Amino acid sequence: MHQTLARCNPIARRSGEHLHAHPQLMLGWRGTMDYEFSRGGEHLVLGQAAILPPNEPHLYLGRGDDCEVLVIDLDANDPCLAALERSCALDLRESLFATPRSISLPPSLIPMVELATRQLKAPKSAAQSALLNHQLAIMFVSQLSELVTLERPDDVAHERITASRLDAFIDERLAEPPDNGLLADAFHLCQSQLHLLCLREFGVTPQQYVLNRRLLWARFWLRETRRPVSEIAYDLGFSDVSSFSRAYRRRMGHAPSTERKEPR
Repeated sequence: MHQTLARCNPIARRSGEHLHAHPQLMLGWRGTMDYEFSRGGEHLVLGQAAILPPNEPHLYLGRGDDCEVLVIDLDANDPCLAALERSCALDLRESLFATPRSISLPPSLIPMVELATRQLKAPKSAAQSALLNHQLAIMFVSQLSELVTLERPDDVAHERITASRLDAFIDERLAEPPDNGLLADAFHLCQSQLHLLCLREFGVTPQQYVLNRRLLWARFWLRETRRPVSEIAYDLGFSDVSSFSRAYRRRMGHAPSTERKEPR
């Protein structure tokens, strides 16, 4: 193995057994591929990935003529991987490639798989192809490393970002809503980890969560007080009443003024 790269591997109905000295990621793309390694077997489809440490024997079997897999081959001596490890304070052999395993991708990563395969298949020069293949490989290593870190049972960050703690943090800053940088710092996460956790735990992005929390306060004040709508808007960090009203209508399905006509 001489380089880190991403590639599309048409499996079709082929089968076989592999063992290679370099670590590898396999991401489902088209069709279904059965695979088996020392920890058991799985079906590889779009939305699923397999993580193979170095020297891990594995069997594979394509289940249809359209079966195709996105493969990430890694060079352990790649300086870009070394830089990634330094910047994220991780050891890939001790984290991502500690053990063979399967992993489910969050919905936000599935379009990245589809985009990567289209880019890999698009016409390009040899130099462009080499650069793109390498960049895509590093990107997927980074994304899957974060997923594995977040899924560890002893992951402290996962315990910290409960709804109650997130609500309390936002409630203290309603007039100046926190951006992703401030939220990530508060919960000792990088911004991509914060994004993945919010999607997994709450089904929304961090900023969608912040906006929803602000609008819940707006509904409470509209129903329980006679405070002017303009005052509520400014106290919740909106630049003007119009932007507040638009956001409220999108989230609640009606205008803020309608809220006061609802029976309490």
